[in-house]
Amino acid sequence: MKKLLLVLFVAIMTMGSGFAQPGGGDPAARLQREIDGLTTELGLTKDQVAKVTPIVTEAQKKQSEAFAKMREAGGEMDRDKMREERTKMQAETDKKISAVITPAQAEKLVVYRKKQAEERAKRMQNR
Repeated sequence: MKKLLLVLFVAIMTMGSGFAQPGGGDPAARLQREIDGLTTELGLTKDQVAKVTPIVTEAQKKQSEAFAKMREAGGEMDRDKMREERTKMQAETDKKISAVITPAQAEKLVVYRKKQAEERAKRMQNR
């Protein structure tokens, strides 16, 4: 009976951790969501998607590496530093994306990023 309860407890904890960070985790899924979001919100053409995808892929790779280094450094995670680093990287990425898109789409990109920031802030409040 104790073993059964232990197995049940472990199973529930494992399932719960899968829901802890919705949308996080899988880099390929995160990349696809970003590309889909940019395509929908900016109305990207197939040619633009082909040019934007490597930019976003590289940006996500750099961001993951930078955050992994911060985690490996040990100690308390400095969320402000992480947020600052993420904002800086996002600005660099958006600059590269803006070189590929039209001025009208660049305006939509600014609106899209504000929308993403608001959604992120809401998620953080609900924690």
